Amino acid sequence: MLSTCLANVITVKRTIKQDWFTNYLYAKGFWVGGTRVNIPNQPNLEVRQTFRYFRANTKDFLVIYILEFSDKYDDSIDYQFVIKSLQSELILPTNFTLAIWPQGRPSFGVYKDGRFQDKLNDEQTLSYFAAFDINIIGKSKNLKPLNRSYTDFFHIWARQHMRGFQNDIDSFCRKNNEIHMLELKRPKESVSTWKPYKADTNNYIQFNQYTQDMNSKLINIAYSLDEPGKLKLFKDVEVSRSGGLFYKTNLILMKPEDDLVGLISNTELFPETSNR
Repeated sequence: MLSTCLANVITVKRTIKQDWFTNYLYAKGFWVGGTRVNIPNQPNLEVRQTFRYFRANTKDFLVIYILEFSDKYDDSIDYQFVIKSLQSELILPTNFTLAIWPQGRPSFGVYKDGRFQDKLNDEQTLSYFAAFDINIIGKSKNLKPLNRSYTDFFHIWARQHMRGFQNDIDSFCRKNNEIHMLELKRPKESVSTWKPYKADTNNYIQFNQYTQDMNSKLINIAYSLDEPGKLKLFKDVEVSRSGGLFYKTNLILMKPEDDLVGLISNTELFPETSNR
């Protein structure tokens, strides 16, 4: 079943998350999804990290840290030590860490409550999700076509095995004892004219709820590859009376040396509505 799924996306490109803005965030000490992790004493071990959060029939969110290894599983590597070391540096609470070796026959590992289990198959891996909420398991009836790009192996795998709400976390940092969460949009048009789409309403609402549960700050940011330094900030997204989106927003110009968190804090936002 998984091989069929992968065959269906051969013509679909993998999402490239490295650009002028994500490079800026990484350089400023933000955690950025899709970036390569540097592992001490393992310079040739290529691992990319993501965070994803899920919600089905419970009020709580399931949050997992995902590590995707580029090479096949290697019995000579102490993966438990590697994963434990990486998890110890996280500033977000997680339910467990999921390791993935997608090359060849896909294999999984789970680090949870100080215990590591590896060489797991699909069913064994899904049991960790089911233990949180059984309603997360099962293919969605309203699966959108994958016609633009895919994020990572887990993105493809989850489409075959999981349902309910799920999304990845783009970026965050800790500053002044507060966690600042960023939701990133990268439209092809100018951010001066771009507005958020109603189709993404659930993503905005769910992420806002998650950050409230975390007692963290949230800002949505739209930027264009063709407009370095120009950002559209928007926050407090909700459904308007007309059925569109209502939020507060403003455009800012950012220099490479600027402190983004400080810049956001000092920017006044104004009401705007989108009916896209």
